[in-house]
Amino acid sequence: MEMDENVRPMSGNVDAETVRKSMKDYYAKAYPADLLYKWLAYGHDGKHLRGDKSFPNRREFCFTLEGEIFARYQNFASAQEFREALKNKLPTKIDIGPVFNRKPSERHGVDLKPVERELVFDIDMTDYDNVRTCCSEANICGKCWPLMTAAIKVLDVGLREDFGFKHLLWVYSGRRGVHCWVSDERARNLTDEARSAVAEYFAVVKGKDANGAPRLAMAVPLHPSLKRAYDSVLKKHWIERYLPDQKILEIKDKYDTVLAMIPDPEIRETLKGEFETTSSNSVARWQRFEALVAKELQKSKNRNYKLEGILEKIVFAHIYPRIDIEVSRHMNHLLKAPFCVHPKTGRVCVPMDPKTCDSFDPEKVPTVVELIGSNPRRTLAEYNALFIDGFCKKLDEENDARLSSRTREVKAANQQTMDF
Repeated sequence: MEMDENVRPMSGNVDAETVRKSMKDYYAKAYPADLLYKWLAYGHDGKHLRGDKSFPNRREFCFTLEGEIFARYQNFASAQEFREALKNKLPTKIDIGPVFNRKPSERHGVDLKPVERELVFDIDMTDYDNVRTCCSEANICGKCWPLMTAAIKVLDVGLREDFGFKHLLWVYSGRRGVHCWVSDERARNLTDEARSAVAEYFAVVKGKDANGAPRLAMAVPLHPSLKRAYDSVLKKHWIERYLPDQKILEIKDKYDTVLAMIPDPEIRETLKGEFETTSSNSVARWQRFEALVAKELQKSKNRNYKLEGILEKIVFAHIYPRIDIEVSRHMNHLLKAPFCVHPKTGRVCVPMDPKTCDSFDPEKVPTVVELIGSNPRRTLAEYNALFIDGFCKKLDEENDARLSSRTREVKAANQQTMDF
C-alpha cells in the first residue's frame, strides 16, 4: 500500500522526558483534580444529607509511575487527598476503575467486588489501519482523523436515542483515539452481560471472510439504527471526506477489497476493467458503481437481490465505528482519566463536544509544556468549561434530585411510623 507523501503525522508532540519533567508543575497548577473528583462522587461528596460518604473512597484509581510501574487499587477520601497524591507521586498516567463494595486498598483478606462503573467506550485509530491510506499505527493526520468524527456522531446519537442515556462525556485520548464515559446511574449499574450487549449492538465489522473481505453483522433492509447512521452521517462522510481523502478506489489493493465484496460478477469485472484502464478519481468511480447497481436493480425480471444493500455494506465496512468491545464489556476495566497527559505526545486528554466535533483538531489540543511555567502560553479554561457546562451541570442536577428524593422517602417512612 502506498502512503500519501503529502500527509504528515501530527506535529508538535512533546518527548517523553519533557513530559515527565513537566508533571509536577501540571498537577500543582493546571490539573482539575477537584472537578474530576466531584464528577466521580455523583453527589456523595459529603454535601448532601442522604449521600453515602464512603462512596468516593471506594473508587479505584491506578497510577502509572516512572518506569512503567502500575500502582493499582488506590482510593482517596477527598479531592484534597487525591490532589496531594498526584503532586507527591507524579504519575505519568491516571486510570479510573470501578467503585467497589469496599475500599480497594482493603482488598487483602476481603471479597472485593465491583458494584458500579461508568459504561465506557474506546475507539482507537489503529483499528482502522486497513481502511486508511494516509497513516498507520500510532500516526494520525487531518485526512484520517474524520474517521473519529464519524464514530463520535454515530455512537452519540445511538446511545442517546436507542438506549436513552443522557450523560455522555467524550474525551480525546491524547494521541490517536477517543473515549466515551456514559455516566447515567442506569448505565453505571449495568452488569457485565448488559455491557456486552450494548457494545455488541454497535459491533458491525466482525473481522474478514475467507476472501479477505470484511465480515459484517448486518442485514438488508437495514436495522433502523444502522439506517439512521447511514442516512445522517456515513453516506455524506463517505462522499465528502473519506473517498477524496483516502482514495481507496485508486489504490489497487484497496479497490480489490471493495471489488471482492460485490456479489455480481458482471459488475465486478466491468469495474475492475475500468479501474485498471482509466484515471478517474475515487468519487467518480463510486458514482459509476452506484449507477451500475441502480441499473441492475431496476430490471423487472430476474432481479439480483444479492446486490440490494451492497453500497451500504461497503460503506459500513470502511467507516462505521470500530469500538474495542473488551473495554466496554467488563465493569472492572481501567480507562485513562480525562485531563491526563499522554506520555508519548504530551497532549492533554481533553473533553470534546459531539455537536462541534467536526471542527476538533488534535494538533490544537494543549500540550503540557504550554500549560506550565510562570507565564503559561495556554490554559485549560475552555475545556474545563466544556466539562462543567456541557456535562457536569445536568449530571449534578440529576444527582441532587435523586438524593433529595431519598430524603423525602425517608421522611415519609418516618412519618408513617409515627402515625402508627
